[in-house]
Parts: sequence; C-alpha cells; structure tokens
Amino acid sequence: MTKISISSLSLFAVVLAALVGCGPGNLSSSLTGAVTIDGQPAPEGLSLQFQPTGPGASPSYARTDADGNYVAEFTATRKGILPGTHMIKLLPSEITRAMPKPGEKPAPTPFDKLPRNYYEQIGEVTITDGSNVFDIQLSTQGK
Repeated sequence: MTKISISSLSLFAVVLAALVGCGPGNLSSSLTGAVTIDGQPAPEGLSLQFQPTGPGASPSYARTDADGNYVAEFTATRKGILPGTHMIKLLPSEITRAMPKPGEKPAPTPFDKLPRNYYEQIGEVTITDGSNVFDIQLSTQGK
C-alpha cells in the first residue's frame, strides 16, 4: 500500500485548480457583433468592455477586427460572456502614435474623434443563454 503525504495532496489540489481554472464553470453565452462609427465599420483595435450590472461579476472584453466585428471574451483563453445585463463602454486604445517631430502635434488615431462619454458608458445589452448578436452604432457627434 502506498502512503500519500499531505504535501502530495496539497500539490495535487494546486495542479487540479490550475487545470480547471477560475471563474464560472460554464460560459453558455456568447456575444458577437459589429461596431460602426458614423455608419462605417470601426477600425481594427477598438476595445470594448461589457461589465455586468450585478454585484461581483467579472466583465468580458472585445476588440474590433479590420471589418469592425467583435467577439466577447471572458478571459484571454475563454470566449464568452455571463448572462444578464451588461454596461458597454470603450477602453483606451492601444494603437500607438508615430512620434512627432519637435514642435509638431501627434498624428491622430481613428478613435480620437469619439466622444469622451463613450469611455464611461455607451449603453446596455442584456445577454441570454446561447448566442447573442449586438451591433453597436457610434457617432463622432455623440449619442
């Protein structure tokens, strides 16, 4: 008969937890859509956050592709979104600007014309179990 030490059990528990991961056990909801700005597809790299309005729930994130489409991701390795109502907002862009020459203004990015209030809240979406599609229409003139 083999003896199992407490330290072996502890190591097994840590490895098992790492393999299972954190967060909800079942992300049965997905969210996809398209973002337009003034009727045109949003440029690649527009970052969105979908924050559940309920207490203690984790948000999902998305970035637009070259056609303005997005897919919500719960983590970097898990696509999906929790069911319920979510507040949508923009996140600061990671698009880098070309370094200006001394005395010149930085080159604008495609997102500079978007109103600041979009970084606080664009709107809300209610997510149900299964596949959800939600298109987001933005305007450089605001809501």
